[in-house]
Amino acid sequence: MQNTIGVHLCWIVVKDIQKAIEFYTNTIGLKLKEYNEEFGWAELSGEEGSIVGLAQENPHIDSKAGTNAVITITVKDLVKACDHFLKQGATLVGEIIEIPGHVKMQTFLDKDRNTLQLAQMLGQSKK
Repeated sequence: MQNTIGVHLCWIVVKDIQKAIEFYTNTIGLKLKEYNEEFGWAELSGEEGSIVGLAQENPHIDSKAGTNAVITITVKDLVKACDHFLKQGATLVGEIIEIPGHVKMQTFLDKDRNTLQLAQMLGQSKK
């Protein structure tokens, strides 16, 4: 699908985001790039590679801490990607979530019921 840009983020759900940040920075050696306490979200990375996201466990996330890693597929146009993925047998979960000025996201299940996510970064051009 030409709409796909790549995989830039994988994220996990954690019980205590502060302790997880400490572990991923002090033990693993990643650097904290972003932390949003309001959304219970942190992003960490090394010198190369994708970003690891940490999501504070909460009632709005289907996954519980320790049960799933979510691969996020970055796309140019989220609505077109959702339509395409549905036609290919994926199952959309919930509605599109938008964090204004940052990202639009849609969770989906592949044919084996693995949880994945589509993301459109807001402000990027639709080449």
